[in-house]
Amino acid sequence: MNFTCSKNDLIEAFNIVSKAVSNKSQMPILSGIYMKAEGSTLELQANNFEIGIITKIPVNTEEPGEIILTGKYLQEIVRKLSGEIVNISHDESQHVANIKSGGANFKLLSMSIDDFPKVKSPETFSSFSMKASTLKNLIRKTAYACANEEVRPVFTGCCIEIVGNSISMVATNTHRLAVMKDKINEEVDMPPIVVPSKTLWELFKMLDTSDLSNTVKIECSRKNISFTFDNIYMTARLIDGQFPPYDKVIPKESATIATINVNEIMETVDRVALISKETEHNTIRFIFSAEEGVNISSDSPEVGRAEEQISAKIEGPTVDISFNVRYIVDVLKVIDTEECIIKLNKSLSPVDIREKDRDDFIYVVTPVRTN
Repeated sequence: MNFTCSKNDLIEAFNIVSKAVSNKSQMPILSGIYMKAEGSTLELQANNFEIGIITKIPVNTEEPGEIILTGKYLQEIVRKLSGEIVNISHDESQHVANIKSGGANFKLLSMSIDDFPKVKSPETFSSFSMKASTLKNLIRKTAYACANEEVRPVFTGCCIEIVGNSISMVATNTHRLAVMKDKINEEVDMPPIVVPSKTLWELFKMLDTSDLSNTVKIECSRKNISFTFDNIYMTARLIDGQFPPYDKVIPKESATIATINVNEIMETVDRVALISKETEHNTIRFIFSAEEGVNISSDSPEVGRAEEQISAKIEGPTVDISFNVRYIVDVLKVIDTEECIIKLNKSLSPVDIREKDRDDFIYVVTPVRTN
């Protein structure tokens, strides 16, 4: 094998496939990046069995062939080369790859082609497409609410539901719930699926470099999901298990409704959180009052106290309620309207937070019990 290509194209391709490169020492082959040069195209693959990624870049192939090189060293070498053009050739008899650029010449041992699990397209039972911007927004509005620990694996992923042409993405860690709804251009008949949040965050990063007006094709099988866009193909395992009936968690009615400027409450919470970080459960207290607005405070016996009052339009009885501050900051970061609506009942009842004049996004958070 012998090919020449742009250093920048190669680095960009490595950045994409490296998300599926494994660092697990028990299976060294999964730490490799597979490259196949043929004609004017170089195909690169990585696969850690949880995520598999394929991408392609333009090259000038002098001798077609395929090779696997250790991802860690390959990326570091190419990134630090001084030249703008890279030549990679492979001496198959010696299992050695030569990497040349400018005056530099590196030799890397190649890995066995036969041992590499090439990324395959599973048989699908359903497929649909949506704009990259729509998919990215669904992820941004929900995936942060997934559980980080695998107490129940189903809570570490986002549930995707499609009814007709309406799509919903839902995430929960049992203490909070995020639901985002949107439309796609076709009607789809498929059961709900649960996609690992790690997969969705990696996809989110890749969409950052994509034209968000482009279309993403999504295909689902019984155990896998795949995403195709630009020059990228990504496949991942689904999470087994039934997602809980989240509709039951959303409060049906509210006694107190507060309309608050998002930037103002965000800045205030950020200041008060300096003290809440020293509390046992990172707790911040809110008192919603129709007469006085919102009082936000935090007490730490070891550090001190922070308190601030902000204005708000509040209808209904006064509510004194406390939260884990991270659960409030996370949702405020993804609200896109100038004002948000906070719907409350009692001090230990779940709270419903939404964007003003929009019903496509719902966030429900349970309060913290305090003395």
